[in-house]
Amino acid sequence: MAVCVGLGLPRAALAFDEFGPQQSPSNFVIQGANGTTLTLMGELEFEVHDIEGEGGPGKDSPTDTKTLGTRSPFVEIDSFWLALRLGLGPQVGLFSVLDFRPDGARVAEAWADYQGRGPGWLQHHVEAGYHTPFVKVDRRTERYPLIGTAFWRESELHLTWEARATLNRRCFLEGGLAVAMMRPLALAGVQESTSLKGTINILGLGPARTFSGNGPVYGGRLGASAFGAFAEAFGFLGQLAAEAGTDVLRSALPNYRYLEGGANPDHGDFHWYGARLGYDGFGVHALLEGIASREALLQRFGAYGQLSYELPLPGWQGWLRSVEPLVRLETLRVRDADRVLDNGLALRSTAPINAASWDYDILTLALTTRLYRDLVRLRAEYYFIREHNGVAALKLADKPFRNDEFLLQLELRF
Repeated sequence: MAVCVGLGLPRAALAFDEFGPQQSPSNFVIQGANGTTLTLMGELEFEVHDIEGEGGPGKDSPTDTKTLGTRSPFVEIDSFWLALRLGLGPQVGLFSVLDFRPDGARVAEAWADYQGRGPGWLQHHVEAGYHTPFVKVDRRTERYPLIGTAFWRESELHLTWEARATLNRRCFLEGGLAVAMMRPLALAGVQESTSLKGTINILGLGPARTFSGNGPVYGGRLGASAFGAFAEAFGFLGQLAAEAGTDVLRSALPNYRYLEGGANPDHGDFHWYGARLGYDGFGVHALLEGIASREALLQRFGAYGQLSYELPLPGWQGWLRSVEPLVRLETLRVRDADRVLDNGLALRSTAPINAASWDYDILTLALTTRLYRDLVRLRAEYYFIREHNGVAALKLADKPFRNDEFLLQLELRF
């Protein structure tokens, strides 16, 4: 993303990195032989979740347990990430992130990273390995916007090249190219907590894995920034396989098979593209993003706008450094989901099992407090979630689902 930090100064790296220099302090650096270094960083998140409505015995219905787990408040360790940064020199490194959870552990990210210049006014950045798409952005909240969950949240196997041309100290042009392996289609929860598996989901691109019929996805991005304001456009093109692709569409959307050609188990068209506008400076963080996509016969589009202001506080010996209130309004739409098909059905219905066909509007209100230096943050977020699942032509009114959610999170970064 083309972002100038503060008054328009460039970031250390082009692609967004959860443990990059703008996100995490480098407090633990081990000097090795021949100029090598090993930097240890991490993040631990304790969270309290409370979903709209009263839970407990006699309160949670069978429907609740299948869709949300429980409406009772619960506490969880959301994640413990350990990031290892092996520096092989001033320009080359091997980066990785290990993700530990109460129910298991996995390698969340691992890639080789190169940053250099040539000529002096042109900065290059190359990634090869397992990392999130190079259009991922700092969302500034614990919750991902729905289009982020659908398209750029999960890691892929890719090779990317990016370049930034410096016009002057505060103005830059950026571009990049990527080739990646197609990620599998998967269901992703609308709720913030990932520990509760239910049926209120959207269709998204899951983390990379091996499956039959997989192929490449090609991407590109182009952006410009000046004095903290930035604009960017990007796009990706590939093809869905019959496995982890069109088969997921038929299973996730019960009425998909009734679309013309929907019963065809063969490959399908795939692309997604979008644009961003924003500003970062003087404590203000503003962002508009929109994405449209095609997955075989399914067409979707979504957008969000968010605004926050980071207010510095006097603090005392590193405590209470700042507070940042944020508001985000977002939408996700499935094109023609309420169109009546030849068999008298529409792609969507009010049944929770068909939630991947619903349209969503979400209002997020958040407050982030830097409790102690760059190490400890406290987040409070509330999500107002509205579903549109009716079919006017069939005289089916919208049937909203009670799933507004409150989050309180204590985050430790080191």
